[in-house]
Amino acid sequence: MKSISPKNHPDFELMDHHLMDVAVELFAAYDVPIEHCLPPSEEGLGQETYCMSSIGYVGNGVKGVLILAATRAAAEAWTSAAGGLECDLVDTVGEFSNMLLGRLKGRLLREGIPISLATPMTVIGDGLRISVAPGVSSWQFFEGPGWHLGTRLDAAFDPDFRREATPAAPAEAGDAILF
Repeated sequence: MKSISPKNHPDFELMDHHLMDVAVELFAAYDVPIEHCLPPSEEGLGQETYCMSSIGYVGNGVKGVLILAATRAAAEAWTSAAGGLECDLVDTVGEFSNMLLGRLKGRLLREGIPISLATPMTVIGDGLRISVAPGVSSWQFFEGPGWHLGTRLDAAFDPDFRREATPAAPAEAGDAILF
């Protein structure tokens, strides 16, 4: 399948816009300010160790993955902001990708695009590369104090994909859920 520009798929453009907003909100919730920025230079990408986490999602007529790529300095800053817990950087990046996609899921549910999430898979290393995804794909870049991160959203839509006519409201923090 040929990759399409996000601007050519309005549902993906909506998803990508929500991702930018929820990324800023997530990190603000941990008192870690981030700002949207231009992509780092190609030379800058090879100079640091990165942690990357990918987490898949699937919905009715849509499937894809969210990738969170962060420098080691970023993951260390997030671990410190989350209370300085003694946890592995890989776990930190995996958990932040999970929370990021969870927040996106809540936004998409309100838009009539319910999705289910997989478990994140995280790696750390130098020179990490990501394959080109089928469907539509978009990178967004952010920076914090002395570090940067990138998010990539990939989506493949079935030809008959349609948003649900009656969007659901996600549960909010503090809501009681009975099974």
